[in-house]
Amino acid sequence: MDGGRLEQQVARVERGIIFLKQEHLAMLTGLQLEISHLKRRCHELSCELDSRFPDRNAAEEEEELANRCEAAERLLERQQCVMVTARGELRVGQARAFALGRSLKEEERRFLEELKRRSHKITLLNQELQHQNVVTTTLHHELHVARLKLFQQHQSAGAAAGGEEEGRGNEEEEEEEDEED
Repeated sequence: MDGGRLEQQVARVERGIIFLKQEHLAMLTGLQLEISHLKRRCHELSCELDSRFPDRNAAEEEEELANRCEAAERLLERQQCVMVTARGELRVGQARAFALGRSLKEEERRFLEELKRRSHKITLLNQELQHQNVVTTTLHHELHVARLKLFQQHQSAGAAAGGEEEGRGNEEEEEEEDEED
């Protein structure tokens, strides 16, 4: 039935949504950790550079750090955009899953109502068929009895007519003999 396929599709969409949620959350967490790690590493490298090259310009260091921070922030913004898009897709998928579930339940309800209606109709038709079978059997029996009576009457009438014809035949023969004399 299509209801089973719809339920499988709804379950598949829900599993996909949960998977996407978990993946994006893990990705964001990983990116935030990576940014923190990069900031720490940047600070460590800056300290190391300061110790190795004490004559280096602080403005250059700040500019380099600012560039790295901007790159990391752009990366974070892109990932957040991806996350927002994924959340939108998640909402759409959830709405679709909900609509499919609701549609499936409505279809199942209509199917059960139709099944009940047809079952009731079949029951009524079976009762009518049984009634007609009883009437047919009764009429068949009455017809058989009537034919038997007609047959018996016909035989009785034939036997009586045969006896009368013999009597008439004898009378006619006698009359003919009388006329000849």
